[in-house]
Amino acid sequence: MNQAESPRLTVIGTGYLGATHAICMAVLGFEVLAMDVDERKIARLAAGEVPFFEPGLPELLTKALDSGRLRFTTSFAEAGAFGDVHFLCVGTPQTPGSD
Repeated sequence: MNQAESPRLTVIGTGYLGATHAICMAVLGFEVLAMDVDERKIARLAAGEVPFFEPGLPELLTKALDSGRLRFTTSFAEAGAFGDVHFLCVGTPQTPGSD
């Protein structure tokens, strides 16, 4: 990667935080690969459907997908090989024993 190139980003976890982050980073011009173990969620996002409510995000998802800068996968290996920078956006329990 030279100085003129932006780092390629991976976002691991495509819940509310991860999907929003991945979409917005792609719209800003970064190459992004978003990864999740939930195949249904990945399929929905790849088809242009946001699986939660956030005003304006469906339009940004369409823009990011149309640009070719955003892709989705269920493969940890693909995500690891793709990214220069990895963002972990997975659920964090707020109290001991909570999910």
